[in-house]
Amino acid sequence: MLWSHPHMLTSSIRIITGHLKGRKIPTLQGQGIRPTSLRSREALFSILGSSIAGATVADLFAGSGAIGLEALSRGAAKAVFVEQHSEAGQTIEKTLRQFNVATHSRVLIQDVALAIKNPLLVGWRPFDVLYFDPPYRFEHSLELLMQIANAELVAKTGHIIYEHFAKMTPPSSLGPWALTRTARYGETALSFYRHESHNHLASQTQA
Repeated sequence: MLWSHPHMLTSSIRIITGHLKGRKIPTLQGQGIRPTSLRSREALFSILGSSIAGATVADLFAGSGAIGLEALSRGAAKAVFVEQHSEAGQTIEKTLRQFNVATHSRVLIQDVALAIKNPLLVGWRPFDVLYFDPPYRFEHSLELLMQIANAELVAKTGHIIYEHFAKMTPPSSLGPWALTRTARYGETALSFYRHESHNHLASQTQA
């Protein structure tokens, strides 16, 4: 996640594992900037496991692009990054080129509400993993999540993952997408949504 601010300093975080392990991702640090923590990233990809291999990923409110880049490092086939802050978006583009993964990635420097209707993003659907990481004070998170759920951007076998403030209670459903788990790490929580058709198939298999 990145929230625009005119005074920013550059720092970096490292990719945890995969073919880009140890590579440094530049991050813009300033008021309102909240890169996803190492602990949360480790937990996210531990939960996703082998399903990330070959996946098409959308990283919304991408900030540094750490989620999408980590996914590519772990074998994701494609990634779209959406970040409305121009400097952050351009930094992601530069990093993708430096890491030699630009050919199967795209960066949209655009408001997320517009980007989810952008022909480029829509043309890459269905996404197997859609990661949604708005600023904690962003007032339209649930509205945007519902738009995403209803836009059929995500494969019915895929995941919608919502990063939010740990003390906030996430919605139990997003249309046909049901909350299956929420994992909390300090002030951060990750809520996972699966499509009702997938959940129904899983319950039949278990029965």
